[in-house]
Amino acid sequence: MSVATEQKERFHFLDGLRGIAASMIVIHHAFTAQIIKAVAHLKVPVLTDFFTYFTQSGVDLFFVLSGVVLLRPYLRKQREFKTADYFYRRAKRIYPPYFFALLFGALVVWLNNTFPTWYNVNGLTAQFSWPETFRELFIVSFNGSYYNLAWWSLQIEIMFYLAAPLIIFVFPIQDKITSRRIMLSILITLAVIFLLQNLFTEYFEFFHNFYSYTYQVPAFGKFIEYPLCFLLGVYLAAKDFSLKQGLYFAVSGICLLIAALVMFRYAPVFLAGTFAGYEVIQMGVKQPAWIYLSFMHSGYGLFYAGVIILAFNKGSFKKFLSKPIMIWLGERSYSLFLIHFSVFYLTDNIISHFTTDRNAWYGILTRGIGIPLGLFAAMLLFHFVERRQARGLLTGNLFWPWQVGKLNG
Repeated sequence: MSVATEQKERFHFLDGLRGIAASMIVIHHAFTAQIIKAVAHLKVPVLTDFFTYFTQSGVDLFFVLSGVVLLRPYLRKQREFKTADYFYRRAKRIYPPYFFALLFGALVVWLNNTFPTWYNVNGLTAQFSWPETFRELFIVSFNGSYYNLAWWSLQIEIMFYLAAPLIIFVFPIQDKITSRRIMLSILITLAVIFLLQNLFTEYFEFFHNFYSYTYQVPAFGKFIEYPLCFLLGVYLAAKDFSLKQGLYFAVSGICLLIAALVMFRYAPVFLAGTFAGYEVIQMGVKQPAWIYLSFMHSGYGLFYAGVIILAFNKGSFKKFLSKPIMIWLGERSYSLFLIHFSVFYLTDNIISHFTTDRNAWYGILTRGIGIPLGLFAAMLLFHFVERRQARGLLTGNLFWPWQVGKLNG
């Protein structure tokens, strides 16, 4: 395939959205714990819940984008689907950066275990071992254990990749995708999600260890929370939507999100029996169990579907997302996702050798050093590993962000 064809197949303004999604996740890991502790003082539980999950919703945006980008050429018959070639391309694209990020993550955990401080008790508690390293080579986790906590969502993405051939085979052609069918499939998906959550919590003890209201580890069972995100991505891949339809998606998502936040916080209070006593501790804040959390992610999925439709239809928004610096960040978003948390672990441990607890200086130094260092590590991983497997890049040869001015020339 020629470079020109690869460039044409890639929507670079969607790279801008990837950059926003990756930035949200970095912000989530760097600042959200402090933000929700501050918001908790307002004693508005729903507001606390919103800030707990808002920046994390960058994951939801990534999942919707995955469906759009991955399946669009196949569902629109622009490219012939060949199963073996598809899986080879996916493995070649995803695995090499992950492998090197895993080596770095393992090294960080080993260093933190070898030179421990108070941070090993109050921050990173992961333990290095060769069997654990070997297990993480396969990405998919049965117990939610990772050297880098951010990697849990990669296994959810892989489950969607595995389902893609079946989706392409059974998904209706564009002319048969009606508003009624979309609405019905959304409602059915929400009902199935809710049913599975209840069944796994109340009746199937085996699945309870992967996903339930009272016990959640970031294992592959969390896929239950996100199928609507992927479904919406597939619809956007198969069919063009108008700006008005995008507005319907966005508003529906906001309404579902508000309803989920209210139910998430207050429904257990009014439900008798099993639900009433469920509580968890999330980032140091006492919360109800994960009832209706999947509805929250579904709300974000609908909202971000609307945002993506806006990007396709609104010239000014598309122009903003297509700015060279946005594309530069978006093309490095996978590397940034893979490595930033390990850099945070390393930075936190080093700073903890010079501090006694999580005081103001600790926060300033760890974030002030960790964030730029995490971006630099992502730049290295992208430049030396990821870009060799990526296609249609605009900024692949531009290492430093200030070099993007060359694209305007």
